[in-house]
Amino acid sequence: MKAFLTVLRFELKTMLQKRSFIISTLIIVAGSFILMSLPGIFKDDDSSGTSKGDKAEAAAPSSTMMICDTHKVISDKKLIEAQFADYKITYASDAEALQNAVELEKADAGFVIHNDRNFTYYVKNSSLTDMTESRFTEFMKQNYQTNELTRLNYNANKINAIYQSEITSETKVLGTDGAGNYFYTYMLVFLLYMMIIIYGNQIAVGVASEKSNRAIEILTTSCSPNALIFGKVIAGALAGVLQTAIIVGSVLISYQMNADALDHMLDPYLQIPSAVLVTFAMFGVLGYLLFSFILGAIGAMCSKVEEVNGATLPIQMLIVVVFTMSMFVLQAPDGMLAKILMYFPLSSWMVMFVNVAVSSVSTLEIAISLGLLAVTTVLMGFIGAKLYRRGTLSYGNTLKLSQILKAFKHND
Repeated sequence: MKAFLTVLRFELKTMLQKRSFIISTLIIVAGSFILMSLPGIFKDDDSSGTSKGDKAEAAAPSSTMMICDTHKVISDKKLIEAQFADYKITYASDAEALQNAVELEKADAGFVIHNDRNFTYYVKNSSLTDMTESRFTEFMKQNYQTNELTRLNYNANKINAIYQSEITSETKVLGTDGAGNYFYTYMLVFLLYMMIIIYGNQIAVGVASEKSNRAIEILTTSCSPNALIFGKVIAGALAGVLQTAIIVGSVLISYQMNADALDHMLDPYLQIPSAVLVTFAMFGVLGYLLFSFILGAIGAMCSKVEEVNGATLPIQMLIVVVFTMSMFVLQAPDGMLAKILMYFPLSSWMVMFVNVAVSSVSTLEIAISLGLLAVTTVLMGFIGAKLYRRGTLSYGNTLKLSQILKAFKHND
């Protein structure tokens, strides 16, 4: 235990003192505060501008719409002015004058109304986000319905009020709110995925780079390989968790500071149930350690740092597959795939807390899955320790699978 704590302290101190670790953390933290503050800065600028007596000017429409209604289809011009409050509406005497105005950019949009159910839309340059035509179509439809109802001696206002009546409802979730939990569950899954991909690969690279230092031979022969691999992996994991916690914490703090400017848009997604957080912590930590042990052992078997990316590619692909499967489980948490993956140790670290968040999982199922994952993680730690000892003392070519299997037949 003393050797383990010594390795843990040394590795953790080394990682935390790296310039790359400090600089990247500071940049991301500063970036989060700046990005979260931008809406408040622009909103303050807008409010200061309107406080000078320019409110009427700021609210003035910036676009112009021209309408040619020679057949007097529009019965009440106030209706279209209300429908298109963001436009300054003018009227043309004929279609040719309207077309020329649009072409010369004196009008941003033009409509020639042929009858109560047909019109032509004129625009100089069309774009994918242009919704003016569809809005005018909706207006024409309402105008036609109002005119027809009036012609049939119906009270158009009362009928429109009936059609536009709102139905209110309230949902009371007695179990798990899968729909409400979707967003933050996805974010937690993605966060865990990125942590393992980024920090797990750093552990593999760090272990492989040590082979260039012959002092590692003395270290591996004088210290228990279990203490070495557990100390290095857990130190790397703690560094990753610490940096992630600082980044996430800075985002949350900066959001709270600018919540009013952001209209509290993230508040509904931050109400994470304690059961989900606890499950995420337990399974996330074990899964993080499991793949850290695997990647650390692979790094020890590489003779050069350049070989690490190629050697760890199958494991990274496995992590990507698990992430993809967890997305399927997020969509169908009660399916057979979810039931299988939440017990398989290489996938349960991500799939189980997805099931807890969006489905119903018993305490026994959680306990069985957690036990299997914990046992697998510890076993992988001891396997990784043996591979680490063999790998760090092997120079030249990267160890092959046959050599790895033979290593387990011999005692150190």
